[in-house]
Amino acid sequence: MSITWVRQMVLFFLLVLLQVWLFNKIHIGGYATPLVYIYFIIKLPVEMNRSLVLVLSSLLGLCIDLFTYTLGMNMLATVIAGFMRAYFLKLFAPKDIFESYSPSFSTFGTGMFLRYAGLMILLHQVVLFVTESFSLFEPTLLILRIVGSYVLTIFLIYIFEKMRYERFKS
Repeated sequence: MSITWVRQMVLFFLLVLLQVWLFNKIHIGGYATPLVYIYFIIKLPVEMNRSLVLVLSSLLGLCIDLFTYTLGMNMLATVIAGFMRAYFLKLFAPKDIFESYSPSFSTFGTGMFLRYAGLMILLHQVVLFVTESFSLFEPTLLILRIVGSYVLTIFLIYIFEKMRYERFKS
């Protein structure tokens, strides 16, 4: 088993545990909850087979659903994010890199990585919160939850990636 797979498995389990035991208990103002487990899908290697990405995305969503009793809502959101990942990579991935790599500050640059991650996070959270609300009767509350959670999640992912980048640079 290659070191990349070991790192991916550690990241998977670490993010699931952090989400379930720490981040799900954070509700800033009743609207903002960080959903950092999407970071796993964001960081999957670029050349990974789309079918494998969908399987890993569904497993991630299933694990979160099992611990939070959300009846497949997270699984739906992660599978859609995993499906759209290839299209977002075509938009933001640099064309001049030939070896296999994972999206990061060092491969994409800070701005492009944040655009890519931001679009993935936004898609995931819109699908999750619209599915969770089952209606559009309270659009203000829905938008507040999406925006609050988006800002908190992108901030935490920026911090995670910045820590990895600083460690990589040194």
